[in-house]
Amino acid sequence: MAASHVNLDALIPREDFESTAGSAGGRLRETISLSDLEETGFFQRSLRKPDFQRETTHWTPAAVCDLVWAYLEGHLIPAVILWQSGDKVFVIDGAHRISALIAWIRDDYGDGTASNARFGSGLTDEQKRVAKRTRDQVRKKIGSYAEFKGLIDQEISDPQKAKWVSRIGTGSVEIQWVTATNSKAAEDSFFKINQAAQPIDPTERRILQTRRSPNSIAARCIARGGKGHKYWSSFDRETQEEIESIGEELNSILYDPPHSGPVTTTDVPIAGQGYSALPFVYELVSVCNKIPLPTSSSAKKLPEPLPEDKDGQETLAFLKSVKSRLRLISTNYSGSLGLHPLVYCYSSTGNFQPNAFLATVSFAELVKERRKKEEFTKYRERFEKYLLRNRTFVSLTMSRLGASGRSQPRIIDLYWSILSEMLDGAADDEILPRLTIRKEFAHLKQLEVPPPGAEFEGGKKSASSASKSSAFIRNAMETPLKCGICGAAVHCNSITFDHIVRVRDGGGNRGEDMQPTHPFCNSGIKS
Repeated sequence: MAASHVNLDALIPREDFESTAGSAGGRLRETISLSDLEETGFFQRSLRKPDFQRETTHWTPAAVCDLVWAYLEGHLIPAVILWQSGDKVFVIDGAHRISALIAWIRDDYGDGTASNARFGSGLTDEQKRVAKRTRDQVRKKIGSYAEFKGLIDQEISDPQKAKWVSRIGTGSVEIQWVTATNSKAAEDSFFKINQAAQPIDPTERRILQTRRSPNSIAARCIARGGKGHKYWSSFDRETQEEIESIGEELNSILYDPPHSGPVTTTDVPIAGQGYSALPFVYELVSVCNKIPLPTSSSAKKLPEPLPEDKDGQETLAFLKSVKSRLRLISTNYSGSLGLHPLVYCYSSTGNFQPNAFLATVSFAELVKERRKKEEFTKYRERFEKYLLRNRTFVSLTMSRLGASGRSQPRIIDLYWSILSEMLDGAADDEILPRLTIRKEFAHLKQLEVPPPGAEFEGGKKSASSASKSSAFIRNAMETPLKCGICGAAVHCNSITFDHIVRVRDGGGNRGEDMQPTHPFCNSGIKS
């Protein structure tokens, strides 16, 4: 999902369908008014989202603003679909519509009271920026809800504002009710309605439908840094706290330091922007725990889902597996290779490439399993310079096989094959011809004779964000901060300092006596 989408997920609380029972009785209402959605309104207190529903993070600032404007103008807004269970009313369809109106009423576009209470330290800089942009856009085009409340019983000279004040008092959104008599039937209705309106991709569908499985719980915990709705709340307190602690740690490993384009520093997070990254994190959990991924974005047949985690121990095991894999490629853990994300995980134009990241996680594990960390380190500087010069290898592979589970094994094989050619003594200019004689890399043949006009053209009016990122990355990675032992680029999240001459051999502790190194180079090579 694009990082410019507004996070409205905290405005309607989530709840487990199956935790409610019985009927509230009485006649079901036909409409929702703005006063119903105020914090002091009785109806908004009963509103819930099903815990399996995807996050309310798919609208842009313009879409939020346009919805509020359309409501005030009296334009047709599609009915929301609700289901009543006990004293709770679940939003089956229309969560974004209702949340946009609540956001206007409460002035909470992802950074207000409810959002801070829900996300806490998980409130990212990007989420705050998008919230401010949304608020500014709404206030410029419409004004704040508080401003219109202040106009009640006042003489209003502006006919537009007078019209909108009237509409606030008389307008409403229509309701359609799901007549299902149990939670299973209501859940089936949700998937039928939402799949028909906007097909859900296989990864997201699996997360929604297997919300109590350990991989789904682990992914949600990592994506939100242990914050937000607690899908792990049924576990004992000690297990909950451990899950939240590891989730917060993994989120930090993936997404610190914060980043937004264009790329103007080599201190980028290893996994791009952490805003609304649940499907990616779910795939990361799957890769780290050897769970098959869908082979394409249109795949209808999915592997059998994992069973429900009853006590949280499987979720913890999944989280610990992810932690082990991530420590191998980042952090200051003594065995960490400290792989630089601008070499392995970003395109030449600064875009984070999820499949390249996931392939890198598996490649590093392969290097470890085959006991090749020392040999990799010996050739690492040359290997990474080769990857930087030939970034199109990965993009062409993803174009060939698609940005799905199919391309990841091929990227891993590509990395391993390049390393193997170097270990076998091949010169750099011999590697591509050797690769292209193999069927699985035949798509790289076009690089041997680049077609005319292969270079990207710059923007006509001004340099784009991609062009700026490309220029920075190209120059910065020509002379990066280097490891004093292997010579390859060092990333800010995986840096240790080594005595050039050991203290026991007479070395000192002054700045000139020290050099930056990768953790493994420091502890595993120079030991």
